[in-house]
Formats: sequence, C-alpha cells, structure tokens
Amino acid sequence: LLRPEPSPRSPAAARALAQEEVAGLGYMLAARLAALGVMAVWVLATLPIERSGLYFAVIAAFAALGVPPWLLARRAGAASAAAAPFLMLDAALLAYVLIFPDSYATEGWTPQLNLRLPSVLYVAVFLVSVSLSHSPRLVLLTGLAAIGAWTAGVLRVAAMPGAVVQTSVAALQSAASPEEVVADFLDPAVVSLTALYNQLMALGLITLILAMSVWRSRRLVRRSVEAETQRLALSRYFSPELIGQLEKDPGALDRPTRGPAAVLFADMVSFTTICERMGPEALVAFLGEFHARLARAAFDHGGTVDKYLGDAIMVHFGTPRARPDDAARALACAGAMLAAIDRWNRERAARGEPAVEIGVGLHHGEVLAGNIGDARRVEYTVLGDVVNVASRLEKLCRDLDARLVVSDACVEAARAAGAEPLRLVPGLVPDASRQVRGRSEPVAVWRL
Repeated sequence: LLRPEPSPRSPAAARALAQEEVAGLGYMLAARLAALGVMAVWVLATLPIERSGLYFAVIAAFAALGVPPWLLARRAGAASAAAAPFLMLDAALLAYVLIFPDSYATEGWTPQLNLRLPSVLYVAVFLVSVSLSHSPRLVLLTGLAAIGAWTAGVLRVAAMPGAVVQTSVAALQSAASPEEVVADFLDPAVVSLTALYNQLMALGLITLILAMSVWRSRRLVRRSVEAETQRLALSRYFSPELIGQLEKDPGALDRPTRGPAAVLFADMVSFTTICERMGPEALVAFLGEFHARLARAAFDHGGTVDKYLGDAIMVHFGTPRARPDDAARALACAGAMLAAIDRWNRERAARGEPAVEIGVGLHHGEVLAGNIGDARRVEYTVLGDVVNVASRLEKLCRDLDARLVVSDACVEAARAAGAEPLRLVPGLVPDASRQVRGRSEPVAVWRL
C-alpha cells in the first residue's frame, strides 16, 4: 500500500499519459502553424505573387488538417485515435506536393527532376513534429504512412512513360565509361531507386529513434506519477524527513523491525455529545479539522501517523527507524497536540461553538513494526504490549480527570536522551502506579 510498484496500468499514470497526449497534440498544432507561417513568409519573399496562390492553398490545407485531431482529442480524450487518420492524410498530401510538379513549373521540368531535390527533408521535419504528440504508436504509424506515401509517389514517377529506372549497383556493374555514367545520372528522365532506398532507410531510422524517445519520455512521466503517488501515500503516515529517508531505501517498510518506540493515542472526550446535532457533511469536516491539527503536531515532531480511529489518532515515534530522542519527541508532540486543541477552542469559542477536550496516553518500550495485512490490503503499524498500554493510559485520562497520562518508562527514556520532561510538558506531575487492563503489574504514570 505504501510502496506501489510502477505500472503502466496505474489509473493515475494512465490519466497523466492521456493528458500528455492531448496536450501534445496542442503543441504539435502550434508547431505546425508556426512552421507553416514561416513557409508562407518564405513564399512571399521568394516567389512572384501570381505564383503564390497554389502554395498558399497547400499551406492552408495543412493548417486545416492539424485542427480536427486536436479538437477531437480534447473532446474524446483519445489522442492517438483522433489524430491517426489526419496524419496519414498529411503524409499522403505531403508526398504528393513534394514529388509531383505544380502548374507553375518551368516548361520541361519533370517529376523525375523533382526527385533530385532534397524535398524528403520536409517529410523528416513532419515526422519530428509528430513526436510532440507524446504517443510512440502515433509516431510509428505516421512514419509508416510517410514511408508508404513517399514510396508510392516515387514508384508512380518511375512508372511514367519515358522514365528510366536506375540503381547505383547497375551503373557500377555496367561497362559504361565514367562520362556515360555521369550523363545517365544527369538525364532528366532518370529515377534512382538507390536514392529511394537511402531515403526510406533515413525515414525509417528517424521514425524508430523518435518512437523510442517518446516511449522513454512516457516512462519518465509514468515513473514521476508513481513516485508522486507513493510520496502522497507516505505523507499520510510519515513526516517529510522520514519520507526522504524512505525514498532512498524503498524496501525499508517491507522488513519487519523490532526495537524501542514511543506510542501515543489521542482521543476526543464527549465526542457523541459534540457531534449529535451535526449533519454528515459538517461531521466529516469537523473530524477532518480535528485530525489535521493532531497529525500536523505529529509530523512536526517526526512521528508516524499509524491510523485514525474515528475520533482518535494513533502515532508512534521510532518507526521506521529508531532515534535516541523518540520518547522526548513523543512528549513534545503530546504537549503540541494539547496546545493545538487549546488554540482551536479559542477559535471555536469566538464562533459560539462548544470546546473540544482530548485525552492523550503515551508509553515507551519495545515494539514490532512492519507492513501487516494481505495482498489486498496492507498497512504499516506497530504491534506489542506497548501499544496496548498506551491505549489503556489514554482511557485512564477520564478516570484521573487528566488531559495527558504518560508512563514512567516514557519519562525516563526522555531523560536518558538528555531531555527534561517538565520543560517539554509544563505541569506534568508524577502519579501513583495504576492498574491497567491486560497487565498483571501496575504501571507507574505521570499525568497532566
């Protein structure tokens, strides 16, 4: 429960990845529009206005094709499914525009000569822009579509009447002179399949590298989400200092440990009387504020919040790692809890609300700490006689009309660490030994 394993099927990770894909389509659209804007300026700067119409029409078409997948993805939340048909259409349109000459081409210019231009670089730029989608599947699909469209375009040109298909291997194996090889290469009707092979290899490698890069970025997002989920789970139980230590050693909670610890129980007095007139929503809010104040005091003193028991809280000090001043920090925490309730009561009195009283029980001794439960539900807790005694001491508060009852073992452990219990909890006084249920021997206690 406290250390979830990273999983691509984690609901939080799945939601984060889906959001990244939708956001990625927005970035992809922004990049597309920016690139098309640059190309429009380039057309205006390099071509006569009478020849610009067709180019502007193509630019507008590509701009329009980028909008529907983004809108659909925002509405449906399925980025890959929404974008795939449009990107395949993009690939086909891009290949056609780059391979086949337009109506303004110079007389005598052939599609074969179009293949001599480095136009395939624009296909590579198109593939790079798709990586912004944050979907490796979409990158692979678009790459295959681009490769297929480019191959179909080149083969269509090669099949045109008058086209001469050549390969570098055939040219090298022929008995032609170097001059004849160069002349054949410069022939406007020649289509080089070797150039096509190199282009396809380059596009394939670009697609593969981009898909791997996007896949890796998705893993980083997933790990980040899982780490944050783990940290949020840990923050319910441990102080920020302990969370930092546990992140360095994630398996610490899985190893049961036995050692000294202080266990604290704090319970609200007359809870039924206070809440009997509250509605469900008001009661939940009331308990939430009550627990938050006690938990804040526990975390401020390095305690571990074990669980909330209705109107009570269980905290231990010395878990998952024991420290010499665990008992002293537990005493200081008890005092801080009482002070926090006093401040809250002043706020409640100003609003005309009844005061809240609590009883706190505290004991120190050896416990067994670790993850307890089965595969469906696990919780980090402590077991042992110390837990039972601390709970009984909290119940003893009502009999002694005390706010705090502390075992002498806890007071002596605090003193052994160099702390002065009476400074930590002013007004704490020794009491007679008390018999607690479950113990054959009486327990020496202090009370406030």
